[in-house]
Amino acid sequence: MQGVWLRHKTWVWLGLIALVLVGCGPRRPVQSETPAPSAAEAATARSIKVRVVQTQGGALTTTRTTGTTLAPARESQVGATASGKVLEVLVPEGSRVARGQVVLRLDPVNARSALSNAQLALQQAQVNLERAQRTTAGSVSPLQASLDSAQASLEVAQRRYVEGQQLFGAGAISQLELTSLEAAYNQARAAADNARESLARTQRASTEDLALLRLQVQQAQNQLAQARRAVADTEVKAPFAGVVAETFLNPGEFVAAGQRAFRLADTSRLEASFRLPPEDAAGLPPGSRITVLFGGQNYPATIARSSKVPGTDRLVELTAQIEGALPPGASAQVSYTLTLAQGTLLTSGALQTQGRTTYVYVVQDGRAVRKPVQVLADTGARAAVEGLPAGIQVVFPVPASLNNGDALEVVQ
Repeated sequence: MQGVWLRHKTWVWLGLIALVLVGCGPRRPVQSETPAPSAAEAATARSIKVRVVQTQGGALTTTRTTGTTLAPARESQVGATASGKVLEVLVPEGSRVARGQVVLRLDPVNARSALSNAQLALQQAQVNLERAQRTTAGSVSPLQASLDSAQASLEVAQRRYVEGQQLFGAGAISQLELTSLEAAYNQARAAADNARESLARTQRASTEDLALLRLQVQQAQNQLAQARRAVADTEVKAPFAGVVAETFLNPGEFVAAGQRAFRLADTSRLEASFRLPPEDAAGLPPGSRITVLFGGQNYPATIARSSKVPGTDRLVELTAQIEGALPPGASAQVSYTLTLAQGTLLTSGALQTQGRTTYVYVVQDGRAVRKPVQVLADTGARAAVEGLPAGIQVVFPVPASLNNGDALEVVQ
C-alpha cells in the first residue's frame, strides 16, 4: 500500500510540472474576429467631415427701414380774399368739407353797399350812352339830308355846265351865259363840299363821344363784377375737398385780405417723406415700390419724387404716396428693398480671407479646393461674388483645420 501511494504521488507531481512548462512556452497568435480595414476605409477615417451650401446665381438684395411722418399729399393755408370782421365760423376743426363749401363768413355789409353803388354807376353810364346815341342820330340826319340835296344840285349844275360848253362850241349861247353856268356849277360844288365836311365833322365828334361813353359803360361793368366778387369773397370757401385741420380766426375778429383763415388738408392721399443716403436713394427712382409699416400692418406706397441733391445733412429726401387710409401726422416706418449686386450668391460665413485675398473652399472630387473670389456686395448674411459658378458645393461652416487639398466627407 505504501508503495502504491508513492507511485501515485510521483505521477501527480510530474503532471503539475508538465502543466507549468506548457504555460511558460511561446504563445500562439490569437485570431481576430474583425477583419483588417481596407485602403478606402482607412482614407475615409482620415477625411474631414464638413457641411456644404450650394451657390446660386441672381441678385443680392437687402431690406432696410427708416422712420417717416405721414402727411397729406395736398395741404393749403387758405387765406381771406377780402377784409372785414369775421361774422361766423361754420366748420369746426377736424371736420370734413367738400370743394367750394363755406368755412367762415365775413360781414358783407360794406361789400353789398359797394355792389349797389356799382349797379347804379352802370345804369347811369348806360343811360348816358343811349342819350348820346339818340342825339347823334338826331344831328346827323339833317346834315345827311343837306348833303344829299347839295349833291343833287351839284349833279344838275355840272350837267348844265357840260351842256353849255357844247352849246357854246356850236355857237348856240354866248360867253356870258357859259360863264353864268360855270359859276353856278362852282357854287353847287362848294355847297356839296361844305355839307360833306359838316356831316363828317359831326360824325367824328359823335363817334368819339360815343366811344368814350362806351368805355364808361365797360368800366362800370368791370366795377360791378369786382363788387360782386367782393361780396362773394366775404364767404371763405374750401378750394378742394379735405379736412379743416386748423382755424386761425374767431367770430368778431378783423381779418385783412390775404391773412390766413384756416388750414385745409386732403387726407384722402397721404405721403411719407424720409431721408436716405445718396447711394440708397439712387436705388429708389420715382415709381419704385416700398412698404409703409404702421399699426402692425403693411401699406404699399410708390416713390413720387426725390430731391436728388443731398441736403445739408448729406441725405436725400424722398416722398412716397401711400395706398390706404392712415391718420395724418402719425409716425411710421418705411421698408424698402435695394438690389446690391448681380452675381453668385452664397452664405457670407463661407468667405475666408488671407491678406488681401478672399476665397472659399469648394468640394471637388472629394477634396477641398481653394477658389479665390471677388466680393461684389455683402449684407452680413449673404454675399454676391464674382469668379465662382452657380450650382457648386461650398464648405460652410469652415473647419479651422481645413486646408487646400484635404480629403472631405460631406455630411448632412
